Formats: sequence, C-alpha cells, structure tokens
Amino acid sequence: MSKNKQILIFSGIGLAVLGGVTAALMLTAPEKPAETEEPGTTVTEEDKSVKLTDKTEADVVQITVKNNSDEYVIVKGKESTDTETVWVIEGIEDANLLTSNIGSVVSNAASLTANQLVEENTADLGKYGLTVPEATVTVKYSDSEYTFLVGKEVPSSSSEVYFCEQGKNTVYTYSKSSLSGFSKNKFAYIDTAAVPAYNQQAGEEVLKFTIERSDLEEPIVIEQIPPAEDGQISVFTYELTSPFNAYADLANAPNFIYSLFGLTASEVAWFGMTEADYALSGLNDPSCVFTLDTTLGSYTITLGNPIVEEVSDDEGHVTKELVGIYGMSSAVPDTLFRFNTDDIPAMTIQAESIISELFLMPYIYSLESAEYTDNEGRSVTLGFETILAEEEGGTDEHKHYLNGELHEEQRVKDLYQFFISASGDELYFEEEKGELLATITYNYTDKNEGKDVVQFYSSETDRYVIINVNGENLFKTSQIYLTQLRSNVDNMLSGGEIVLTY
Repeated sequence: MSKNKQILIFSGIGLAVLGGVTAALMLTAPEKPAETEEPGTTVTEEDKSVKLTDKTEADVVQITVKNNSDEYVIVKGKESTDTETVWVIEGIEDANLLTSNIGSVVSNAASLTANQLVEENTADLGKYGLTVPEATVTVKYSDSEYTFLVGKEVPSSSSEVYFCEQGKNTVYTYSKSSLSGFSKNKFAYIDTAAVPAYNQQAGEEVLKFTIERSDLEEPIVIEQIPPAEDGQISVFTYELTSPFNAYADLANAPNFIYSLFGLTASEVAWFGMTEADYALSGLNDPSCVFTLDTTLGSYTITLGNPIVEEVSDDEGHVTKELVGIYGMSSAVPDTLFRFNTDDIPAMTIQAESIISELFLMPYIYSLESAEYTDNEGRSVTLGFETILAEEEGGTDEHKHYLNGELHEEQRVKDLYQFFISASGDELYFEEEKGELLATITYNYTDKNEGKDVVQFYSSETDRYVIINVNGENLFKTSQIYLTQLRSNVDNMLSGGEIVLTY
C-alpha cells in the first residue's frame, strides 16, 4: 500500500469557526479610532522636558492598565523581598511571566517626564487621539495616585506619542518606547518559549521522537540506536521504527530532530485553559502531536486549529491566509500558544525524507558470515572470526574466510563492502514483486540478533530491482547494482578485481 498521501492537517475545520476562535481568544487587533485633523500647535526644539511626577519604583503600589485589547493590574508578587520587588499581573501570576519586562513598565511609570509641552487647555483632545486613548494607565503610589492617557503617534516624530493627565487638557509629547508596554495585552508578558534549548553542556541526547498526525495512518517514530555493549562500531545513530524499519539519514534526521529544541511561539494567545478553550482552539481533537524524549526529560507539542486571517489586495479582493496554528507545550502548562507553521517542520515531514538510502549496514565483525545466492546458480559465503586479545588493551585478531577457507583480508572486505553499498533510489511499499533474483543473508555472531535477509526481485514496470528486507518491500534500486554484484561474485571466485562502484 502506498505511503504517499496528501497532507490533510487542517481538513474539516471551517473558516467561519476559525474566525470565531480568533475573536473568542482576543487575537484580532481592535479597530483604531478614526484619524482626526492634525494638531495645530507647532512643537519647537526650544521646548523643554516637563517633570510630571517625581517618584521611584519603591513608591509604586500597583498599576492598572486599560487599552484597546485588554485591562489588567500589575502588582507585587509573593516572591518579592525587602530588597527586590518582583512584579506580576493579577490573574496570571502562575504563568511563566517575563517579570523583568513587567518591571521595566513599572519603572517607566514610576517617574513620568514628558518630552515637551504641546498645548495647554486645549478644547479638542480628540485631535491628539486622547478622547479615545490608546491606553489609560493609573499608577497608585504609596501616598497618591496619577492617571494618564496615551494618545496617537506624533505626525512629525514616529518615536513620540501624545500624552496627558486624565481630567486635564494640557497635552505633551512623550517617548513612545517608554509607553509602548501599556498598549500590550497581559499575555504579551508571558514567555513564548515552548521547548527548552538543547542542553549540550549536560550531555542531553534525544532518545526518541514521535509524530502523530491526522494525515498519517501510522506515526513516524525515530529512535536512537544504542551503542553496542561490546564496543562494536555502528555507522548510524538513529533509525525509523514506524511506519517501517529503516536507518535514519545521518544528516537530515538529527537536524530535523534537534530543530524542536528552543521552539518559540510567535505569541501567547491565552492562559488558564478551560474545556471550552480546548474546544475553541482545536486541542480537544489535535491535528498533530509530537513528543521528544531526551535523557533530561520529555516534551510534547500538541497542535490544534489553524489560524486564518482575511487579507485584502490593492484591488480590494479579500482572501483567507494561513498565518499560524494554535498549540500547547507540556513544558508550559495551561498556556495556549500561537505558532508560525514554518517553525514546525514536524507538521509536514514525511518519513521518506529522513531515511537513509543505505538501508542495512551491519558492522563486519558483528557477523559470523554473509551468504550470497542468485537465480543463476552463484553462491558464495564470506566468513568472519574475531580472536580477542589476551591482554587488556591489546589488539584483537580478525580472520577472513571465503567459502570456509582462509582468504585475503582486503578482498573479503571489498566484496562485503559492495554487499552493503546497495542504495535505495526510491521507496517502494507495494506488495507486487517479480522473480527472485538474488539473496544476501547476514548471520550475526550474537544469536539473539539472529539474521537479516536482503532479497532482490525483478520489477515488471521499470529498469529497477525491488529490495526486500526481512520479508518487506522497502526500496527500488537500479539494475546496474545487481549486474555489478553478480560480476563481483564471479571475480571473487576467479581472482578478478572487485569493483566498488556501479
């Protein structure tokens, strides 16, 4: 049965529902108030900064923020001490907060200094964007309270915004960067790191990577090949154990596996998940789940509904565009993330793209013998014997045999090297196969490992031969390999040259 299938991660999810999800999770940007006429007062370089409050962070008790997307209160956290204050946001204290970022906002609000005066006793706050402000901020000090409004950007300076004290009609300009934090929703202060960074210093290794997706009949499972206890050399470090058994590519597989470390979301969409939130975001019936098991811990990412937004072109045509996907991480409980799909290759990866073309490479001295037979009557057996060194640290002795007789080491190695050099040019999982052309059987010294049997069958439809490993069709390879294999077996028996290319 063919494994090539269309990716259907997002099938069955209505775009109308997605719009509802986005609105319900407060992810759509609110409409800004309509632009009004530009202020008539000219700001000159001679105008000086104006001190509005003269307090320190130690004087701040709490800050209440109300903006176009949210309303929240910043307070001192329970981790605060006499020498250090940790600021948190009420209601999401248990989230993985960026407390240093919150602290910067508090510091900016403690002592307020405007850049310059724009207009005193204005009759029209609306032209500065202060009738319906971008943010209303109330700073409660230990002995007083001060509420200010953040208006729109100053037309002549993208680094400034308009500012005034609530209840007064005197307008100032203020540094935009100092006030930008008050325009954010509270979730912007939650860390977007979904998976910790790779801890190389602690020797972290990936033991297993599992991907379950709605478009896959069977999960993709990649597992580390444990080092041999007897010190035997293993060429490969990972292997696929589902949906089929094959070595993982030496470069592509590790690069893919380790790409999950340090995964960061584009933003936090929600905190404090309820059953209804799981349903809205699609996490009650996930489209993709992948788990990374390492020597230091296990991390699972669960993905739900895609996030779709309407995009208008220059002619006013509206299309729907995929801009992300909702997801959660086992490392960050109760936090709903919005991920960029391009950051998560596990959403689209196929097993075929990470397997090695070299499908079977037993270490030569883990074998007792390698036997070859074909449909034209050829038969040859390569034998291997290891004599362990008598002294610790000494060199083992290896003997090489051809059909039971001692033979030249390099020639035996050369033919064995050609045996295992067959590469899978393309995957082949169909049941159909033609005539059996040749068989190579690898008999392991460790009887618990048994043997591996590689068979080559003719293909009725093209100029390839089918490679069958332990009873399962796995690859197709060029007929040229089998032609050269037969020639090398003849040369081995007659004393001719063993050709290692094809």
